[in-house]
Amino acid sequence: MAAAPPLRDRLSFLHRLPILLKGTSDDDVPCPGYLFEEIAKISHESPGSSQCLLEYLLSRLHSSSGHGKLKVLKILLYLCGHGSSSFLLILKRNSAFIQEAAAFAGPPDPLHGNSLYQKVRAAAQDLGSTLFSDTVLPLAPSQPLGNPP
Repeated sequence: MAAAPPLRDRLSFLHRLPILLKGTSDDDVPCPGYLFEEIAKISHESPGSSQCLLEYLLSRLHSSSGHGKLKVLKILLYLCGHGSSSFLLILKRNSAFIQEAAAFAGPPDPLHGNSLYQKVRAAAQDLGSTLFSDTVLPLAPSQPLGNPP
């Protein structure tokens, strides 16, 4: 990772931690939609906030359960289209965590089998292909709107 973010950004980020804890919890309750927007706002606050956000999400991706991994991957996928450009740049530099999630496996669940592992692997593959595609963000029109020539 790049140099540590300024203390001001870290302190500001701590105020947003409850949002992130709720959005990346280790249960099977889906992340509420409004939290995706709140998390995207964090990435736009400053480059330091983007770095703190990515550090947090990657630590959750590395250490959480399958449910937590799936939530983090979905948040990262959302941030590919709604996050700041500095966040996306740092994420691309740390794509090894995504590759690890693409190989996520474990013992089958007695009730659900391997479905959670398959969902995590599919989400990681979607994130990887979206992150490194050339069309991550919508393209701006090349000429102003108005009467066509």
